[in-house]
Amino acid sequence: MNPHVSIAWMEVIFPWIITLIVGIQLWRQPNSQRRTVKLGILAILLSLGSASAGNLFYQRVANVRAWPTSSIFDQVLVTPDGNLFVKMKDPILARANRVQLYSCRGEFKAAFQPDSAGGLFKIALNPDDTLSIYSVRTDTIDIFSTDGTFLQRRELDSREMPFEFLKPGPSVTSLNGCEFTVDRVSGQPIVKDSTGVWPLERGDWILEDILNRRNIICAALFGVLMLFLSYVRMRNRKE
Repeated sequence: MNPHVSIAWMEVIFPWIITLIVGIQLWRQPNSQRRTVKLGILAILLSLGSASAGNLFYQRVANVRAWPTSSIFDQVLVTPDGNLFVKMKDPILARANRVQLYSCRGEFKAAFQPDSAGGLFKIALNPDDTLSIYSVRTDTIDIFSTDGTFLQRRELDSREMPFEFLKPGPSVTSLNGCEFTVDRVSGQPIVKDSTGVWPLERGDWILEDILNRRNIICAALFGVLMLFLSYVRMRNRKE
């Protein structure tokens, strides 16, 4: 990964602080001893805690091999040798970025960490098959080999970089028989070559199946529903 990128501890700690504050405030409310209220509070805390736990993986406090492919955005680069680079934003809090490399059969191969300092960045493939990450906020170009190894850093004024950072792309979605697209039925990203159609490899199971956006949203909605039902019952009793 990128030796110039350190863990953003404030990004890690802040969600846990919010979870603690919300939990204390909800638990101190009148009628917090009712069963439906307790259940609602626990569901909301589970939702916030899951988002905070997932953020540990996206902020690199906990190790993770591959991120879920649901967060691909802005750029996809299919390479002449049949691989593809994709830019990704974490799907939970959208506070972390990453670049991942896949084969034209959808197999995850490597990950790359941009030093964007929370700003915009672009990726480009070099003639020697290395990857360059251009970061506008840090005025840097970080260069990686295709196995994810950091090679070197160059400094360049962002006004001289060959990109319009506020515009999507540029992308190369098809080259030498390898094509990146989105499946019309499932909505999942896929790659196609002369031998068939392949989905991109799923992210690590804990991010795909447990700490995912669907589970977090469902837990939060269930908690809100329980609190609403408790509120309705309380009003009906008063009337």
